[in-house]
Amino acid sequence: MTCPKCGGTNVSVQVVNTDMSTRSHKRGCLWSLGRLFLIICTLGLWWLFVGKSKGKSKTKVKSESQAVCQACGSTWTV
Repeated sequence: MTCPKCGGTNVSVQVVNTDMSTRSHKRGCLWSLGRLFLIICTLGLWWLFVGKSKGKSKTKVKSESQAVCQACGSTWTV
């Protein structure tokens, strides 16, 4: 592989993360109503022992390959 800028052949290829997005999933309203009902029925003991649910989250990562010329330092997408 040769550099398009200087024509050098000392080129390394690396994977770079370009975009990260996190999506959180919360509990539904039926879960909240049931939890509230149990807190009221047990006079607050349910809240003390179980605590609050944090829910789940999922992260998506997009990555791309980039070449870097070791002579001039120019980068480009492969």
